[in-house]
Amino acid sequence: MAGRFATTHLSRRSWSSASYKPAAARSNTSGQPGVARDAGRFFSLLDERLKLGAEGYSPRILQKIEFAGANEGSFVQASRALETLAEFSISAKHVQRITERLGQERAWQRDLKVEAMKASTLQPQYAQPPIVAAIHLDAGKVQLREDDGPPGVRAPHWADTKVACCLTYTARQSTEDPQPNPPAAFLDPPRVMRLCREMERVRSDPNDEPATATPPPNDRPLLVEEQEVDRPARWVRTAVATMESTEGFGWMVAAEAMLRGFYEAAKKAVVGDGGNWIGPLADLHFPGWVQVLDFLHLLAHLYAAATAAYRGQAQPAWRLYSCLLHAAWAGQVQKVIGLLEAESQRLGQPPPKASLDDPRRIVARCLAYVKTNAERMDYARYRREGLPISSAPIESLIKQINQRVKATDKFWLETGVEATLQVRAACLSEDDRAAEFHDHRPRTRAVGQKQLRAAA
Repeated sequence: MAGRFATTHLSRRSWSSASYKPAAARSNTSGQPGVARDAGRFFSLLDERLKLGAEGYSPRILQKIEFAGANEGSFVQASRALETLAEFSISAKHVQRITERLGQERAWQRDLKVEAMKASTLQPQYAQPPIVAAIHLDAGKVQLREDDGPPGVRAPHWADTKVACCLTYTARQSTEDPQPNPPAAFLDPPRVMRLCREMERVRSDPNDEPATATPPPNDRPLLVEEQEVDRPARWVRTAVATMESTEGFGWMVAAEAMLRGFYEAAKKAVVGDGGNWIGPLADLHFPGWVQVLDFLHLLAHLYAAATAAYRGQAQPAWRLYSCLLHAAWAGQVQKVIGLLEAESQRLGQPPPKASLDDPRRIVARCLAYVKTNAERMDYARYRREGLPISSAPIESLIKQINQRVKATDKFWLETGVEATLQVRAACLSEDDRAAEFHDHRPRTRAVGQKQLRAAA
């Protein structure tokens, strides 16, 4: 109800709406001067000029609320940020309700596009398709709770978020490999260890993170510092994020690719970590696209295999890792397989009940990983054609999403986190979708206390 909003933000709204209502309806029963308890369905001409919706806020104020709710670490912090930076007082619970309401509206618009994609009626929104387009796919983590019963956290558990980073790149074509040698960062022991640890931390349960996992304050993470890799220049990023199933997520990504004209791009790639859900998704929605195994994930598997094969022997382990890395970087898949098979034969096959840290099991798992993704490891050709080979963009995007939704003290309801993911993805997209949503958003009913269920 309009009367539940703060007096300072409804003074204009109160008298303008009340002027259209009977005296009984204009009476102030809230005990607060200047606040109308019920604005009903009446709108003044001043409301029309200011484009005030039924929430009592203009589109620009709603945009600020949504931005704070999507980018601050919590709704409480969002409320404080709005009061400090925008001189705008609103409770944390109200920020939550509005943010989730807008996120649900964004999800509804997304689902309409998915239905159009399924019906083959969705059209690109740009006349000129990109030259190079790539879709990076991966998963993050979020902590959920049961939503039945009284307030409180019950049955907390970790679940996956599915994320797509849709990127366009500058065109680049070369007859020779523009970077035949691996970057120095991949051959520096401390940095390789830190890289592998950081990649694991992006997906792990924060409760399982070792105390030494956090890099020194002035030491920038390798994933965002990776300037040595000669890769195509990035242009525009858009994001898709959801808690829905792989099937639903696949259609969302396909709709996003269609809207951005990716299907008409001269060069197209899907970059993933080799997860068993990514290949089938790419085969279904992006047939004929180049599928690339993210080199950073391959590096982590090779490093784990080498250190396991020579556990406690630093020099032999590093020599094996260096040989594996150089062969993989050059796209010499059979050489990588041969080196791993030799180590597997030396160690022997893992027994059926081998522990997860058994060297035989780690080497065998890496060998199976390489064989499964052999057709996605032609890295020299990918570099010649100007295609990305690194998951750094999706790793960075997931970290940015995790900053909002992932923490040991955040327990979300699934509906709440799904809505928040939509506004977070919109804010992280580098086109105009975050603002355009508010420019074209029609009036809707007020956000009442019982219209949205509470979330984290």
